[in-house]
Amino acid sequence: MLGTEIEACAYSEVEPVRHKLKRCLDSSHKVIQEANGILCGISHPSVCSEVLLSSQGSAYIAGVTEVYRVAKRIESGMKSLNLEDETLKDILRNIEFGWHNLQAFLSFSPSVLQKLPSAFNLDYLLNDLEHGLADSQNGNCGVCLLKIPPSTEATYETVVGYHGCLYHTTCANFWLNCVENHLPEPSSLLQENTSDVKESEPLEPPV
Repeated sequence: MLGTEIEACAYSEVEPVRHKLKRCLDSSHKVIQEANGILCGISHPSVCSEVLLSSQGSAYIAGVTEVYRVAKRIESGMKSLNLEDETLKDILRNIEFGWHNLQAFLSFSPSVLQKLPSAFNLDYLLNDLEHGLADSQNGNCGVCLLKIPPSTEATYETVVGYHGCLYHTTCANFWLNCVENHLPEPSSLLQENTSDVKESEPLEPPV
């Protein structure tokens, strides 16, 4: 009976986290699919290239790329905490398929394609190991679940604190713009790492 109770407790802690990750990945997939739909609707390669090179087109692709970055962060966060399951893996496969399709459209404008991050730069688990973040005492991002870098680490982006949890800025922006208009509560799986986090001013949802 004790073993069953422990398993039930573990399930009750893990499943809400997986549900949050699923919401993030579903939203990432939706954004990437919408980008594919927009570019697919452009009838001629030269027109597609013109759109991609415009200031609005470049900003749009940069935004989609950031969404893909967050999805890759979430993938690394899942792996680091052994939270993968078949549902999440399926969504990740769909995201990868959509991203590769998008790159085919971006090939009409090589200068835009060259700005995309490399596979190495998107392997956040490997990057964290190289920068010694595996033992970081700053806790985990409340969205992607990856370790938060030390505040002195110049190669990493800024972070924000809210309700006792830290978030990568891009992860927080993604959640507020694509998932929900308030940041998620820290997971019970991570609270032991976030109890000493200094709270900052609340982030405002996008207008």
